[in-house]
Amino acid sequence: MKLVPEIRQAAYLVALTWILSGVLYLIPYQVFTGLSAYVLVSVILICLLGALLSGGVYLAVRGARGRRPVLRFAVAGGAVVLASAMLAVTDGVTSQWIARLMASTQPPAPFGIRALTNFVALVWQFALLGAAFTVIEANNLARLRERELAAVREAASRAEAAATAARLAALRYQLNPHFLFNTLNAISSLIVTRDYKPADAMLAELSEFLRATLAVDPDAVIALEDELATLQHYLEIESVRFGDRLAVEFVCPPELEDALLPGFTLQPLVENSIKYAVATSAAPVTIRVEARAEGSHLVITVEDDGTGGAAKPGTGVGLANVRQRLEALYGDQGSLETARRSPGFLSTLRLPLTHQPQQGEAA
Repeated sequence: MKLVPEIRQAAYLVALTWILSGVLYLIPYQVFTGLSAYVLVSVILICLLGALLSGGVYLAVRGARGRRPVLRFAVAGGAVVLASAMLAVTDGVTSQWIARLMASTQPPAPFGIRALTNFVALVWQFALLGAAFTVIEANNLARLRERELAAVREAASRAEAAATAARLAALRYQLNPHFLFNTLNAISSLIVTRDYKPADAMLAELSEFLRATLAVDPDAVIALEDELATLQHYLEIESVRFGDRLAVEFVCPPELEDALLPGFTLQPLVENSIKYAVATSAAPVTIRVEARAEGSHLVITVEDDGTGGAAKPGTGVGLANVRQRLEALYGDQGSLETARRSPGFLSTLRLPLTHQPQQGEAA
């Protein structure tokens, strides 16, 4: 049977204590009077019974673990006194029997004197063992609490990670329904007016956009070039609605094409410009999406030159949604800043610059 570490420690301590005690008991007899069979058997019996009673002291100390100090001291002290008295009385009784059984020429001391002498000697020995057991149990209790605390921290960490993932998923799924509703509404309007060619083009682009959307894990970070490709599908859908009123410019250095960012982060920024700049203007509006590196950060700006350009109070969640996603993923290392321009509106996205691992490179 495999013993738990604290019981194994106590067992080693008990065995070592009583083996050493037995040797120390026998040395004076060997040196001064000679070692007789009677003395040897008596000492062996005392050590065996002492080891057994030491186990009782350990169980008493272990049972009081975690209780108030006064109670622990009382339990340990009572167990020490009881074990010492039991062993002293047992030895006082058995010494007479052993002497007669072995026909010893060395008569044992009277029962009362022998029991009292042994009690005085044994109580200190059991007290030292009790103190050692208390230290062992205190250390084990501290380790147990450390393990419990580590388990609680780990559980809290897992819960926090799960909550963050759930929050990100919820935020992510808020992005597309508004756009999907607008697109389907526009397609419906085109069909009602029998403008089938633009409606067919919008359906084709919507199909490509949804295919790209479903292929990406909502909680994953993706390469900037993939984000821009998905954004291109979105803008092609909107270009069917607005025609020449919508112009788009993409600026992305080749070395940033594999930079990582949360999927569908740019669409709400562009959608804001379309909703408040393009849709409200009869004149052409240019939306410019530019990526650049600034030290250890990736900076992406979405700028339009429309006359509207600023999100207004309402039911939309686009810009606030992006801010919450960045905060959940990057803390204070990610941010979204917005500013009115004359004309236009500017959104600046900032997050840590990391690159997609190349094939064969460790992630």
